[in-house]
Amino acid sequence: MKRIMLLAGTAFLYTGMVSAAGLAEHHIKQAGADCQSCHSQPIEVKDNEARENQACISCHGSLQELAQQAKQPLSPHHSHLIDPSCTSCHSGHKEPVMVCQTCHDSFKSSFHIPFSASDKVADTYVFPEVSQQAIDKALAAGPVERHELLVIGAGAAGHAAAVSARQHGIKDVVLLEKQPYIGGNGMLAAGGMASAETLTQAFRGYQDSKALWYQDTMKGGHQLNNPDLVHTLVNNGSAGIDWLMALGADMTSAASAGGHSAERLHRPSGGAKSGPEIINTLKNAAEKLGVETRTNSKVIRLVEDKQGRVTGVLVQGKHTGVHLLAAKAVVIASGGFARNNALVAKYRPDLKGVDSTNNPGNVGDALTFATAIGVDTVDVDQIQAFPTAAAGKMVISGTARGAGAILLNRDGARFCDEMGPRDKVSECIWAQPGKDAWLVFDETVFERLGQLRGMLELGIIYKAADAKELATKTQMNAETAAAAVKRYNGFQASGKDSDFGRKNMADDLHFPLYAVQVKPAVHHTMGGLKIATDTRALNKDGKPIAGLYAAGEVTGGVHGANRLAGNAIADTIVFGRIAGENVAEFIKQTATDNQ
Repeated sequence: MKRIMLLAGTAFLYTGMVSAAGLAEHHIKQAGADCQSCHSQPIEVKDNEARENQACISCHGSLQELAQQAKQPLSPHHSHLIDPSCTSCHSGHKEPVMVCQTCHDSFKSSFHIPFSASDKVADTYVFPEVSQQAIDKALAAGPVERHELLVIGAGAAGHAAAVSARQHGIKDVVLLEKQPYIGGNGMLAAGGMASAETLTQAFRGYQDSKALWYQDTMKGGHQLNNPDLVHTLVNNGSAGIDWLMALGADMTSAASAGGHSAERLHRPSGGAKSGPEIINTLKNAAEKLGVETRTNSKVIRLVEDKQGRVTGVLVQGKHTGVHLLAAKAVVIASGGFARNNALVAKYRPDLKGVDSTNNPGNVGDALTFATAIGVDTVDVDQIQAFPTAAAGKMVISGTARGAGAILLNRDGARFCDEMGPRDKVSECIWAQPGKDAWLVFDETVFERLGQLRGMLELGIIYKAADAKELATKTQMNAETAAAAVKRYNGFQASGKDSDFGRKNMADDLHFPLYAVQVKPAVHHTMGGLKIATDTRALNKDGKPIAGLYAAGEVTGGVHGANRLAGNAIADTIVFGRIAGENVAEFIKQTATDNQ
């Protein structure tokens, strides 16, 4: 056993490991294991591979234990988001995938996953094409299981809907997630959850109102937003914060960000990322409430009865193949399509080839399987680029700018109002030489945002003691950069930005300074499935489709032409909770009608 632990602790440093199928062979030859050491007898692998993952932990220890054993400053086993299952990265019989590489390019050269035979990096498990014959066979066979509620997507909106439905009396809730790990885009959220008139704001003396939040959101969305959906968002945001805190989330800090007129982005104290805090809170709540989560389970079709009511889904399981699950109702919370560049470019040709900050699963599945039964769409051509993405993928939260960071171009000159809406800041960066910029901040900002520390360890952020060192590390002009910082400090002291009109200038900047190269990346798809304020999915005639609800980024209408920072998490929590409550009432009413 100790030998296995030793191998596990050092395996990521090995660079000459052999065949892709070598992990199972290694366990048998080197550790004296057999098939039943990892699998049940008879062997039956569930889609979520729970038995196999537990076997990994029983021998090697948990991710936290493996991270503690690692001698390097940043262990690949240390998850700064949520804890993925062991089989998210490792596979006994196929070439493994190092999930970290999808975001952190440095891992491609700095680390090597054991028994990986090539340098090719896959995003996630790729489901094979499904034949019509397999679909027909599954439909003919009928449901293999019957449930009260199926929720598609285990991100923030899906978890919120599942937990809310359980709290409103639905006992049988199953979360279906196609990826090998949960969290979706929610686990990547960095800045915070926007809400107004909260206890956190009151305790900190921050002045805000729901009316002001509404105005900011409509203005940020260029008035393309659905006013009814925005009213629903802002009127339920503070209750969403209270709900999360009651479940155990730390939302005791609040900050400002571009497009907002108040400190309303709620997040953990100390500047930690809000996404992992929220996802872990919801995951723990779902587990305590008995919600079943099935990973590696891709929904490929919605199923209706003769009256047009949604009665289930066809699922393509990693191990179980195509099968039908029946349900009294379905909630779609499968996210947007920002990671599908072909689809993005269809609506926005100017974004063709632009990297995305999104998780690998956000490819727009629901735009196919939901529209196939008549669900209408809205604003699908409204796609947002996030202005400050390191390596074109990793979000450097807008709260960094809210805390005092500035943007300098390759020459070292400041060029825009850093606190402007995301679309405007992105346009400014694209107009610069190289279509990128340097985000510059000092020790005060670095300490305010704990999320930045890991990026320093990854080598993404550079630290400079003076202007000369800053120029050496970034290739900016030392004199231009120093003059830009000095001029900004003067504006901050006077309270007026005479160059670009920036209103929020938290502090002046002092060496040592930190710099990270950023450029816009496809970040959020504002459009999606059309819903009513109660989250019922609507058809092209504006009528609800019985038994079908939707929440989160998979929907459209909330954000208009441009989403403000923090409004995405608010969208997922507010409408996820509403979906859970209303689908619960629908299921109960249906049961009463059938008696």
